Amino acid sequence: MARKSRRKTLFKRLYLFFTVIIVIPLLVLGLFTYNGVSEKLRHQAETNMAQVVNVATTHLEQYIRSYENSTLSLLTNLDIKEYLDVSRELNYEYYYYSSRIKEFALDPIMIRHPEVSALYVVGQDGRVVAANAGASIDFTNDYVEQYIVKLFETMPDNSQLVLLNNSIVSSKQGQTITLARKIRGLRSMDYKGILAMEVRSEDLSTLWEGIELGPRGYFVIEDRDAKIVYHTDASKIGTQLPELHQKELPVNRVMSYISEVEGEERFMIGRHSSYTNWNLQLSIPMDELRAPIIGIRSDMIWIGAAALIIALLLAYRFSQSITRPIQKLRKGMKQTEKGDWTTIPQQGRKDEIDELVLSYNSMVHKLSDLLEQIYEAENTKREAELERQKAELQALQLQINPHFLYNTLETIVCFPAVQDSDEVSEIVKNMAYMLRYAVQTSLEEITVANELKHVLSYMTILKHRHGKEFEIEVEIPPDYLLEKMVRLTMQPLIENVFQHAFFEGIEEQHRIMISARVTENEFIVSVQDNGCGMSEEQLVKLRSRLETKKLTEVKEGKGGIGVLNVHRRIQLVFGEAYGLQIDSELNKGTTISMHMPKS
Repeated sequence: MARKSRRKTLFKRLYLFFTVIIVIPLLVLGLFTYNGVSEKLRHQAETNMAQVVNVATTHLEQYIRSYENSTLSLLTNLDIKEYLDVSRELNYEYYYYSSRIKEFALDPIMIRHPEVSALYVVGQDGRVVAANAGASIDFTNDYVEQYIVKLFETMPDNSQLVLLNNSIVSSKQGQTITLARKIRGLRSMDYKGILAMEVRSEDLSTLWEGIELGPRGYFVIEDRDAKIVYHTDASKIGTQLPELHQKELPVNRVMSYISEVEGEERFMIGRHSSYTNWNLQLSIPMDELRAPIIGIRSDMIWIGAAALIIALLLAYRFSQSITRPIQKLRKGMKQTEKGDWTTIPQQGRKDEIDELVLSYNSMVHKLSDLLEQIYEAENTKREAELERQKAELQALQLQINPHFLYNTLETIVCFPAVQDSDEVSEIVKNMAYMLRYAVQTSLEEITVANELKHVLSYMTILKHRHGKEFEIEVEIPPDYLLEKMVRLTMQPLIENVFQHAFFEGIEEQHRIMISARVTENEFIVSVQDNGCGMSEEQLVKLRSRLETKKLTEVKEGKGGIGVLNVHRRIQLVFGEAYGLQIDSELNKGTTISMHMPKS
């Protein structure tokens, strides 16, 4: 009965020890539901940013509408309508109406709105009546004449207001917002002129005063041509928004997304204004957006650490009554860990400690050594495998065919001597894109659209090298253009066709078709040609090389390394179950299919 009582006391002490250690941190951390709080903070931040974008859009539309309303009276002004109907040869009437328009129609608006930089009426014959806040405008120079012609070509044949990020003054190009609409004459339903008002785009900054975006946040407005109308950084006003950052935003509702801008991950939220036909976007770095959540996490860590320290102090007090009797056992087990096979004497307590001594005397040091060896062996093997795969992937990435580079450079050298420089510019532009695309080793998985663009650059260079056009047939549904595939896999297969399937030269009957399909588990992209094809023996050898992955045994020019390179790259990115499948028939053509996992 005494033995049973001692075991029960030891169990109670251990149970109480673990209860204190586990329950206190769980109770403290449970009071701060981190996931719930962080999600609410993120949602609140998005809501606040959405409200800012909505308010900014409303202010912008009201701002533009106020200028539009100020010009509505000019649509029915009889002097303007008479002016548009009068022939330019009638000098008296021409100067009479132009002076009245400037004095009684345009100048009063300019006085009421000093922020307006220019207000003018343009006739179809190129005559202009204008009121300008700065120096007078020279309407006889080539720029103004070209601007007026382009203005008439751009404006629709109705009285709808159109917003343009242009100016009749060349020095203000890209710094002005132009509100323009076509107007009719007095005696005809035809639109004979254009009424336009120009406002400085930098004045838009007054609409967002008081909005705090943080030290690195910014607000941007872009027009329908992705040209920046307003930016928090005034130096970017009038510039073109990079194609990578252009986004199709919904009409009259906000949309949020995460984008990488200049190497920085940023949270973007924006909407499209149907009234102005502009996009408004607000951008804040993700690290600033996450700052409150990180602060809460830090507080929780400190609180959890404090609670853990308290729990450890309590556990220490409880363990004091237990640890003293097992000190001898601990010292004996340390000798066992060092390989000393001296047995640990029993303490005579007849409790769990004696049972542990009996159990561990024969196996504790062996088990510890074995586990250590297995752990180290597994780590070494895993690290070696990862390093091998990285090295192999980088080696495959850097296997660029030098013949293509040399031939392209020779083509560039020849062009300036016999042709204009436009061809050289086109070759260099496409070659620069291909090389930049090829050396981006950090990005392996891209979209089908990216690969097709790379193929287009390759075909442009090939056109100049061979002096003839060759169109590739692409039968890929639009839904598949955003499917993932491995970078630098489609172009090598196209190049392989020209080197091996059309080795005698490109003829009129030659065809190349790129297609894509989806099966139950795979996304498949195929490159098919009607070239010379392969014999059964050649096909068997090539398939054997794909299975053995022996790239080092293949010499360029004797079967090519491009196909095997593509096959191995797909396997390294997606796994050994994927890769290339080749079907060919002599004198009928070859089909190479890239098998990849379905998104």
